[in-house]
Amino acid sequence: MAIFPNLSASIVIPSLGRSDCLQRCVRSIGEQICSIKPEILILTEEGPLAEIRNRGLRRAKGDIVIFIDDDVVCPAYWLNGILSTFTSERVVGVSGPAVIPKENQAKRDMFKWPLLTYLYSLLFIEPELRDKPGHISQAGAWSMGAIREDCLYSGEVQFLEACNMSFRRTAIMAAKGFDEAYVGIGDWSEPDLSFRIRQAGGHLLFTPRARLYHYPSQTGAYKKRRADSPRRLANYELFANRWVSPHPRHTLYRNFLRLYYWGKERGLI
Repeated sequence: MAIFPNLSASIVIPSLGRSDCLQRCVRSIGEQICSIKPEILILTEEGPLAEIRNRGLRRAKGDIVIFIDDDVVCPAYWLNGILSTFTSERVVGVSGPAVIPKENQAKRDMFKWPLLTYLYSLLFIEPELRDKPGHISQAGAWSMGAIREDCLYSGEVQFLEACNMSFRRTAIMAAKGFDEAYVGIGDWSEPDLSFRIRQAGGHLLFTPRARLYHYPSQTGAYKKRRADSPRRLANYELFANRWVSPHPRHTLYRNFLRLYYWGKERGLI
């Protein structure tokens, strides 16, 4: 077990109406094998996720601020894996796999609709990115490598996983936290923050040592996802206008998302 004499950590967990998931998550944090005992901040307020996360950020005292969802389980060496990856001041963000166990995969469209996922990868993700985590393709689509059970990628990424992201407090505060222009459940506020931190010269790393397991819950805040579909699309448009260069495949992807969220809003997907 590594010793981190000069680091402290805070874990921020937004949670709404999912007490069973939250208890399991917090219990897994309590079972960490790590020389650092983290501060745990649980935010049960209702409101835009970007705003809630910023409240947690302002309250956090740790040198490393970690954001996770309340429906994840953190293996015993997860925190140790995160902290041991902050090897230099240039490393300002760390993420790891967010694996969805097989028994929970039917709760995510990417597994529920395999043909749709296949076409997504074929049309919108370059072959060299399809197995990688944390990258945005030329079309403006996110790579899906982080959800793979066999994800062993180790290296730099463009963005951190939304349910498994850790930042140096100094870097995220310098970036002014999550942009609250991203509304509702905050889709794309996480890559936006990562891009701004990288633009300022920070390095974001991905390591399999920071693996956690995501058990997507369809209770609590999840119930808002369908009604939030128009705002989720608006969030993507905001991100794309800032960070994605014009390209025919990007135009195709935007149209795909419009159709996808139209179907989500009406319960067709």
